[in-house]
Amino acid sequence: MNERGERGLERKFDPARAHRLDAPERDAYLPDAPLLALLRLRGEETVVDYGAGTGRLAIAVRAVLGAGGRVVAVEENEKMLARLRERVAAAGTQVEAVAIASNRVPEPDGGVDRVLAVNLLHEIRGERALDEMRRLLGPDGLLLVTDWERGRDPERALGPPDEILYSKDEAAAELERAGFEVEARNGFRYHFVLLGRPG
Repeated sequence: MNERGERGLERKFDPARAHRLDAPERDAYLPDAPLLALLRLRGEETVVDYGAGTGRLAIAVRAVLGAGGRVVAVEENEKMLARLRERVAAAGTQVEAVAIASNRVPEPDGGVDRVLAVNLLHEIRGERALDEMRRLLGPDGLLLVTDWERGRDPERALGPPDEILYSKDEAAAELERAGFEVEARNGFRYHFVLLGRPG
């Protein structure tokens, strides 16, 4: 395993590296506040953090929402889900940590206002997760996708190998195939940012 945690070209995140999701230096290249500002939260939304990892962003969304709205943090990996639940409990925050079962989030069709998918797109390549995100969103809903961008800085010592990543244009095409109208936004140091609205 090298400095970036590579073992071949595995796409799925290794739970043994979960501590890196909460590293303070992450704010230098993917800061929470400007990322969450893209969600345009008013305070009463239901937000799904898809592939929530340790819950860092889900907890931050909960703080932005205040007393209103709901935050549902979903994970498919059992080890990550256990860690997510521990962190949510330790934070004493009202984030619902739930499992993705049979590629389905336990929320009704169109019952969600925002879906957040951070550093996830490269992991779900070839899966039906974007279709599920589309199912979840109501007609005025918003999907926020940000991921490591292929070619942005191939010499970086952080993140997944370039070979498994998307360019911004390829990622936009994936979202369009799943039925989203896509708007690109200014990205971050290593990441592209796309907003998707149900088409």
